[in-house]
Amino acid sequence: MLIRVLRFVLVSGVATAVIVLGAPLSILSTAKVESKIHEVSAKDLQITCTGPAFIAGGKNQTSVSSFRRVGSASSSISYSAVSGTSLKGYSAKPITGFGVRQDIFKKLSKFTSYTVLDKTGKSAQGSSLLTANQIQLANTKSIRGLMAAPCLRPQSEFWLVGGSTAIGREALLVLTNPTPIDSTVDLQIFTENGNSTSAGLSGIAVPANDTTVVPLSSFVLRAESIVVHVVSRGGSITALIQQKAVRGNSASGADYISPAPAASTRSILPGILVRGSKDSSKFRAKADKYSDVQQLLRVFVPGNKDATITFQVLGTTQETFGTVLSVTASAGKVTDFEIPGLADGDYFGILDSDVKVLSSVRLVRSKTIPGAYTDFAWINAAEAFKTARYIAVPKSGISKLSVTNPADKPTTVSIRIGGTTVKRTIGAGATEVVRATPGLSMGVIPESDVYANLVIDVDGRISVLPLLDDKNISGRVEVSVH
Repeated sequence: MLIRVLRFVLVSGVATAVIVLGAPLSILSTAKVESKIHEVSAKDLQITCTGPAFIAGGKNQTSVSSFRRVGSASSSISYSAVSGTSLKGYSAKPITGFGVRQDIFKKLSKFTSYTVLDKTGKSAQGSSLLTANQIQLANTKSIRGLMAAPCLRPQSEFWLVGGSTAIGREALLVLTNPTPIDSTVDLQIFTENGNSTSAGLSGIAVPANDTTVVPLSSFVLRAESIVVHVVSRGGSITALIQQKAVRGNSASGADYISPAPAASTRSILPGILVRGSKDSSKFRAKADKYSDVQQLLRVFVPGNKDATITFQVLGTTQETFGTVLSVTASAGKVTDFEIPGLADGDYFGILDSDVKVLSSVRLVRSKTIPGAYTDFAWINAAEAFKTARYIAVPKSGISKLSVTNPADKPTTVSIRIGGTTVKRTIGAGATEVVRATPGLSMGVIPESDVYANLVIDVDGRISVLPLLDDKNISGRVEVSVH
């Protein structure tokens, strides 16, 4: 009897264990889940124009901390109008694409964004889809000169190479936030003396859908040479430096300094189109206030090793003689090198360095009498490209496209101007300068890497625009659900 009882207890215990322990194991076990790949479309392409120039002083020009816009700027827009897209920002209603590229223009009284709305999410982005820029011929007692800038895709980081806060020079950092999210900006400012340690460089507020103007002299007073590193958190922003010169009591020259490409050991600078060189010499001999009316190379070395640099300024014809600079630039500092002896003519620059550097060229234009003036433009190193890039051409002034082939063999580029396509062969280590048709965008389709800038002359005043290719990134995302 006892044995039967023990057997019953043993069987009951095993059954209970199966029920209690076995059931949860079967519930927790799951089949293997296969991950799925999802295509994620790029967000709609948006670019922002900064709007008209700023002058200090507010309405009564008595405040050193307030700024107001002066005049209006003209934006030039080149939109592919590909079917399935529309352009927002030009008018009250979006412009519907119908497959034919459109060149359109708009007066700006404030910052303005243009967005291509893409229902399919499949249109290739870049300048072939949308590109725009703005120009303004400022002519007031406070600011005079031709000011041109590309309309930029909002981002979180920029390097700006150019500008000065020396006596008679004003540099304003213009930060625009076209997003619905507030942004906070931190700055690094480098000069001929190195990295600035001034208070207030971090935590600069740029409210949503607003512009903040920062006078750089509040951080680096009387700095001859400036490079600014801009980093934002929160909403993406655009950044430009508005630079002007005042000689004595007269405004004399102005320009925007737009973001530069990444530091490199080789930089190509097309568009050094020199005019009025003899008049510039006369101005320099006249008074010290004209001492900077001179072509100039600016270099910033972001690392901790000095840079050994060779800068070749080459003419586009055999009759145009350039020059060569062999110089050393100190690490962590901004260094300027005058480019002497350039007669009138078309040139381009090739900079080679043993370490990565940022660089730009200041181009000056002058006229003595009648109607004396002097103006300047800052030329960034250009970006290499071997797929089609477009640039909108202003309706006013004379615009010339400078395309450089630094390679050791010739290349061919196709240039589209309106409905016409022309082909140009560019020799090894050479540049072609092509005159643009006012108001008709230009497309550059190269066979191999080339570099290009657009030089604009309005009544003798000068500015230079880069050929950018702004785009947002699409991609593939792997998703697993457990």
